[in-house]
Amino acid sequence: MDDEYIEATIEKLVPGGDGLARVNGLTVFIPGVLPGERVSARLIKRKKGWAKAMLADILEASPDRRRPFCPLFGSCGGCSWQHMSYISQINAKASFCREALIRQGNFPPESIPPFHITRSPPQQYRCRIRPVVVGGGRAGFRAAESNQIVPVSFCPIATPEVNRFFADIPAGTKPGSEPVVFGESGLYAVEGIHQQAEARVASRRFLFPTGSFFQSNLNPLDELLDFALEGAASAGNRIALDLYGGVGLFGAFLSDLFESVVGVDRDSDASEAWTRHVGHKGRFYAMRLESWVKKHSRIRPDYAIVDPPRAGLTESVRGVLSEMKIPRFTYVSCDPVTQARDLKVLSEAGCVLEAYGVFDLYPQTPHVETVARLRWGGDS
Repeated sequence: MDDEYIEATIEKLVPGGDGLARVNGLTVFIPGVLPGERVSARLIKRKKGWAKAMLADILEASPDRRRPFCPLFGSCGGCSWQHMSYISQINAKASFCREALIRQGNFPPESIPPFHITRSPPQQYRCRIRPVVVGGGRAGFRAAESNQIVPVSFCPIATPEVNRFFADIPAGTKPGSEPVVFGESGLYAVEGIHQQAEARVASRRFLFPTGSFFQSNLNPLDELLDFALEGAASAGNRIALDLYGGVGLFGAFLSDLFESVVGVDRDSDASEAWTRHVGHKGRFYAMRLESWVKKHSRIRPDYAIVDPPRAGLTESVRGVLSEMKIPRFTYVSCDPVTQARDLKVLSEAGCVLEAYGVFDLYPQTPHVETVARLRWGGDS
């Protein structure tokens, strides 16, 4: 197979960022290509009905192809879309989301609301990274599909504050470690060196354990929050659920709208931060959501927001949330495919997809943040 080459025309990009082509009945996935391009590629893996190939040559280039701005592009595994114009990245991500809602969500195309799309600065946006420290005052990122470390002295998609880490790695940072580095607004923190990181979102100050999760791009967050919480209290302002609540990014703003806010997250380190940000209206449960819903399935909130990891909701959580019949519900996701799968279950239980937002928190990569707003039943 080392010498097996194909020529193909790229039909489209698929979630994950590869291009899809069909050659003699074989579906072939090729990274580093664009729709409409004619390419030569070398097959590296072949299974029944599909294959993986590596780009060998571009025979006919797309007008959307751009010269990568980072000299490490192609070796560093952090970015995979620097060869694309920014508008083509946005269009591809919106296409992924729409296809997921149709294929995995089983939504009729005519029922899908127009997308709300929010862009980001395409460079110097990333405020949270997890590099690998290699020693000798150096750190880097893993290569694409490899454990090999590519040394990095400057990352053009990272904020200036994060790049301070690469320029002068703090004493005490252990070789072999992979610390979270968080930096924005002139401040930066390194996990294992600094106990807390700081971020400002919509004029609010958030302090949280450096290793706890926080969004990696603050630029679109004001608009994401406005979109996610629009109409949240229209069905009542008594109880709101902040599920997978983390350090309280959503919970802090829910406390302005509701009499009581319940937060659930398995990250026990986030408990103090969530409670501080939400205030006296909040109650936090440091436990897995699967365990919490078993004990509190009879709660009847007016609103809930969920922000699960990439794998989405588990079957048990989908089931309990469906039974709760929550009047207003927002689902934030970093994977439109697993989100669409979960939305299918919720819609079958009686939820209506009211609005859908596409937020580009990760320029130069195929990753995208999505927000689905739902209501129970057909009433607006």
